[in-house]
Order: sequence, then C-alpha cells, then structure tokens
Amino acid sequence: MTRNRPLAAVAAVLAGALAVLLPAAPAQAHTELSRTSPAAKSTVTKPLTQVTLTFSGLIKKAGTTVAVTGPDKVSYSAGAAGVLDKTITQPVNALPVGAITVAWRTTASDGHVLQGSFTFTNQAAPPAPTPSPTEAPTPTVAATTAAAQTPVPAASSDESSSSTGLWVVGGIALVVLALVGGLLWRRRRPATGAGG
Repeated sequence: MTRNRPLAAVAAVLAGALAVLLPAAPAQAHTELSRTSPAAKSTVTKPLTQVTLTFSGLIKKAGTTVAVTGPDKVSYSAGAAGVLDKTITQPVNALPVGAITVAWRTTASDGHVLQGSFTFTNQAAPPAPTPSPTEAPTPTVAATTAAAQTPVPAASSDESSSSTGLWVVGGIALVVLALVGGLLWRRRRPATGAGG
C-alpha cells in the first residue's frame, strides 16, 4: 500500500493541473468568422436586402466595416454595419447580377483585429424602376387649365372699348370746333353788315 501512495499523489496532482488548464484553453482561442449569409461561394436567386456575418465570439462595433462590391467595382453597402453580440448585419442596395465580393473588418472583444473577404454569385436581377402614373398627366392638365384661363375675349373687349372711347372723344372735339367756328362766323357777319 505504501507503493500506491506516491502514485495516487501524482495522479491527484495531474488531475488538479488538468482541471486548471483545460478550461483556460478555450478562453485563449481567437474569435473567428463561423458563418455568413449568403454563404461563401453560394448562388443567390432572390433579391437581398442585407448580408450577415456570424462569429464564434463577441465582437465590438467600433472599427467594424463591411464593403459589398459588385462586378462593376461599385459599392452596394447601404449605410453603416450593425453589430449585435456575435453578428454583423450590413444593409445593401439592390445588387447587380454577377460575382459579389464582401470585404469585412472588425475587432474581437479581446481586442484582436479580424478581417477577411468572401464572394457569392447573385442571379436575382434588380427590380426595374416603375414610373409614377400621375407624372405625365399632371403637366398636360396644368397646360390645359392655363390655356382655358387665357383672357383672349377680355383683350378684345379692352381693344374695342378703347377704340370706342377714341371715337367719342373725336366726336366731341368736332362738335366743339363746330360751335367755336359758328360763334366766330356770327360775330363777323354783323360787323360786315354794318360796314355795308
């Protein structure tokens, strides 16, 4: 039994060391990207409104960026990325058909900087813009209303009344001239008779 005591002591020490070391091992593992939606190298057939990245550990919002780029090298990210616990959500505008690249960068809760990229193929055509049905009729109605309100008869009425006014003034002037002429002729006539 005395031989078994040293072995039991060694076993107890080893068991204690393992109990201390094993829980510490996962804590030292770095946070990694565990999955994405859409998945890397997948093909999408329905229009997307966002791209999500899920990590194995907590991440920080500060310094997190996600760039979603189309085959035309244009960014389709719509605003800033949102961070909640282990997930990054990046809203996107309507994506073009073709290869889409997602380049991301973030910081784990332990301060370790993480970055990477992945691609997927988009086969969902962006929706065609639909014109508003009220755009075309509105100017036509306005033009018709403006044409209907054009005061053409009023202008003719003004012209005729002004020409009538000129005739009246001219007639009065003729009457006055006739009266003055008649008075002058009467005054000269008696003077001529007295002289004869």
